[in-house]
Amino acid sequence: MSNTIGQNDHSSLADEVQHVLEAGAAPAALSPPELAQQVGKLLNVSSLQAELLVAEAGRLYIDRMRERFSRLKVSERLKRTNPFLLRIRGAKTVEDWATIQVTGALFASEEEAVGHLLEAVAKACFPRATEPLHPDDFDFEVIISPTEVNGYQVKMSWDCMPMSSRKNLSNTIRRVTEEYAKSDIVFTGYFAPCYGRARTSQAPGQEYISLASREFWSQVGSGTDDFDVRVGEVCALLCSEFRSEVLNTLVPDLISKLAIAAQGEIGDDQGNLDFRKLFRRVNK
Repeated sequence: MSNTIGQNDHSSLADEVQHVLEAGAAPAALSPPELAQQVGKLLNVSSLQAELLVAEAGRLYIDRMRERFSRLKVSERLKRTNPFLLRIRGAKTVEDWATIQVTGALFASEEEAVGHLLEAVAKACFPRATEPLHPDDFDFEVIISPTEVNGYQVKMSWDCMPMSSRKNLSNTIRRVTEEYAKSDIVFTGYFAPCYGRARTSQAPGQEYISLASREFWSQVGSGTDDFDVRVGEVCALLCSEFRSEVLNTLVPDLISKLAIAAQGEIGDDQGNLDFRKLFRRVNK
């Protein structure tokens, strides 16, 4: 069995997935100071804020992923293996299985990391954004006037909150509203998706106002209409730099280690998947 991607004589699923990953990874070409300079120019923030965003991207993309990937144990990944989908997707070798598991974890971690990065960008750029006085379910708040405060919960997508979370957010807004009312301050809670928009801005029984993503990013950018596009360029600049490091170091090493560790449990002597062993291992 090949221990690394791309060393098989035939074209494998692992090769195909690696090509997809590499296609989305720009080579690292900018130093942190150069990155900070470009980020500051695109977002119109100070040098210090830009440097903090670069550092945060590194923390989210490298440190958090390294920590998470270190916990990708065979037993945990097998519990999360759908053997039916694995067959449909054409996995043939243990390395194919390991590749699907690692890249799946990478994409999930990547979405989470970008979500936190977008939240950091919003907090850094939104005019007069401050830490919430009542930090319960809100990422930042904005003091509109001595008698008016807005709170923002930032999420990646417009549809990422289950019904229970929506109810919790409405309940939270009621509590925070009551607290601010004691000081004669009107509080308004906003749900701010980074992309997309909800069908309605405020459904019956919903205490918060759902913003369209374009409207939210325009507010973040002090009225700049295409600020979402600028933020997208910043994410590409920051994350492509760190994504290259992840792809070049973490991913190949982990695929190799995971495949070797799982060989005896779900593979045959040639490194191919033994689906009978896999089904018996997963479907207990």
